Formats: sequence, C-alpha cells, structure tokens
Amino acid sequence: MIALLDCNNFYASCERVFRPDLIEKPVIVLSNNDGCVIARSDEVKKMGVKMGTPIFKIRDLIVKNNISVFSSNFALYGDISRRIMKILQNTVSDLEIYSIDEAFIDFIYKSDIEYESLNLVCKIMQWTGIPVSVGISTTKTLAKIANHFAKKISINNILFLDSEKIIDFYIKKIDVKDVWGIGYRYSNFLHDKGIFTAYDLIKRNDKWILDNMSINGLKTVYELRGIKCFELQTSELPKKNIRNSRTFSKDTNDYNKIKKAVSSFASKSAEKLRSQQCVASTIFVFINTNKYKSINENLKLNGKVNLKFSTNDTSVIISEALKILDEIYIPGYFYKQAGVIISDFSVVNQNQLGLFEDVSKKIKRDKLMGSLDYINSVMGNESIKLACEEFENGWRINQSNLSPAYTTRWNEILSVNI
Repeated sequence: MIALLDCNNFYASCERVFRPDLIEKPVIVLSNNDGCVIARSDEVKKMGVKMGTPIFKIRDLIVKNNISVFSSNFALYGDISRRIMKILQNTVSDLEIYSIDEAFIDFIYKSDIEYESLNLVCKIMQWTGIPVSVGISTTKTLAKIANHFAKKISINNILFLDSEKIIDFYIKKIDVKDVWGIGYRYSNFLHDKGIFTAYDLIKRNDKWILDNMSINGLKTVYELRGIKCFELQTSELPKKNIRNSRTFSKDTNDYNKIKKAVSSFASKSAEKLRSQQCVASTIFVFINTNKYKSINENLKLNGKVNLKFSTNDTSVIISEALKILDEIYIPGYFYKQAGVIISDFSVVNQNQLGLFEDVSKKIKRDKLMGSLDYINSVMGNESIKLACEEFENGWRINQSNLSPAYTTRWNEILSVNI
C-alpha cells in the first residue's frame, strides 16, 4: 500500500507554529513582492479566495475579516520541511520526497498501516507543530485522491481506500481536474468531451485514452483502476531544469538594473547546477511587463540559446544569458519581472566533451568554480561574485509582512519572557 503524507496549508501552518494566537484564524501568505496569494488557511478558503489572487483585489476582504497577511518566508518553510522529512526518513524505509510539503510512503512491510500513519501524524504535530493528512491506497494516484478527502471528511486526517466499493464512491465524487497528472489543458479537453469526474474517465476505453492523452494519461487511468504504474522514486533525482526569477519591487525601465538582475539569476542557477553535479546545454531568459498597469502593453519577451559545449561555469552562463537579454530587450517599456532558466542537463562525469573544447582551460575553470563555491559556503552566501552581478538590493523583493526566520538565524530566535 502507498500513502501520501501532505502538510495541511503548509506555509500558513508554518506561520502559525510561532503564532499560536492565529490558530483557527484566517491567514494568507503572499508571493514575492507581496503580489499574489500563494497559501491560504481553511478559513480563507471558505471566503472564496483563490490561489494566485492579486492582493490588491482583496484588500477590503482582508480588513473586513481581520485576515493576517504574511510575506513568503522561504527560509522558515524550507527548514521546517527538512525537519518533517527527517522525521519520515528516520521512521519509514521506503520514502519519496515529492515536494516541500508532500512525501509518498510505501507501507509494503507494515502490518498495521493505519496505526503507523496515525503515529506519523501525531509525531509530526508534536515535534514540529505542523498538521498533516495521510491518504492510503494501492497506487500513487489513488493515494492522492485519498489524501484529498482525508483533509475534508476524516476525523484524524487519515483515509484508507482499500476496497473497490469505497474507491468507486470517491472516484465518482472527484472532479477530473483534481486528479493527479491531469493538468489544466487536459481537464478542459475532457470537460468538452463530457468527462467530468474520475469515474467518467476510467470508463473510457484504453485506445481512446491513448490516442487523446498519450501513454502517461493511460498510466494515470490504470492507477485510478488500482493498477500500479508509478513506482516510488526513493533516490533523489537531479532537477530537470533550474529557474531563478524575481518580480521587481518597482517596475523599471533601467536596462543596467535588469542586466545586473539577470546576471545574478544566471549566477545563482550555475551555483545550483554545480551543487547537483550537472552541466547544462540550454539557457532561457525572459522579461515581462506589468500586466496590471494600463500604461504598459502586456509584453512577455523571451529567448533561448543552445550552447556548443555543456557547462556549469558561472561566467559562461552569465555571458550567454546577457546576449539573450540584449536580443529581447525593447527600450521604453517598464518591466516587472525577469528570470533565467537553464535546462537539458547531463551528469558531469558522464558528459561527452566537445571535439574542439579546450580541456586544459575547462579543468582550470572547474577548479575556479569549485573554489568560488567553497569560499561562499564557508564565508557566507554571495561573499564572492562576478562584477556584473547586482551589489545593491534595490531591485530585490519587497516583503513588508515578513515574519522572523525563527529557526535559521540566531538573532531572530523566539524569545520568551518568564
């Protein structure tokens, strides 16, 4: 049996750990620059606030209902996530960390699955203060559905789907758009074809599904039928791409400021790439105007380059990213967002060298990048960086409602007066 353990309203729950006065009170967490809603407590969900809602559209609702608003504190969320995943790693043998707040667990060797799940729920709540839900079934997709309903109807936040009768009952009630693996595009297509629930989908024949939804769509349907197709990935796989982007605190038409920002994004991407022992062969750069400003034409400009030789060299990645920026930048517009994405990875010691690549120069550059990473790890992040990167913080994100980094900074540890 496979279980999906999911932290309830994770970002909002993290804020409540150190603010118990907010338990059962409405809480919202905002995106970078306090722009949009990225997490909501159950109380806010009942008010009809959707994910991605711009904050300016609900200011009256926030005041009227006394909603507590927080800027995204990813240092806090990441640290609490690591603590939860460590608990799981020390408790279960087969584990796939799926996201910052989700993990799949294989209970194949456990005799009393519901007891073990309840033990995890209680232990995580006691040790971290984060409420979690557990959905259990025969496949990953059904475990996702079980978890979906565990949050809604289960008393102890645990739901075990182990019989066809129960599975059919829940499958008939879940919208096809809420099925794991069915994205926005497929859900619209299926609705047009008269398929509204997961039950409608599994009744279609395999050939129709394969022709219209590819092999992965067919695997999803098999999983809904209780046939396991997606195994647990118990070993951590390298990321398929790395993205670094920011929404500027103020719209800007200053090319030099955007150039420095893109340089910093490219540098951070290269650093992450080296940390997972990979090289990349594709670089993608984008800049966007503010779609909410009527004076601006809504522009989404982007470009990419395929490198002659795969690399994780910071200077090379920055240089290529700036070439793309020069090509796509249009003067006279105010830009709100910029970013860099690198992709098409291969492992360093498995990468084929180019026929005309200067190997001796590459070895020297690799040593230089290794020294750069070592110094930054010892002396602090961004202690050394390239001159083209941003040294001032004027373009960095606005976080006017940021909570302290309670668990990662000594000067922000919670103090208690006795």
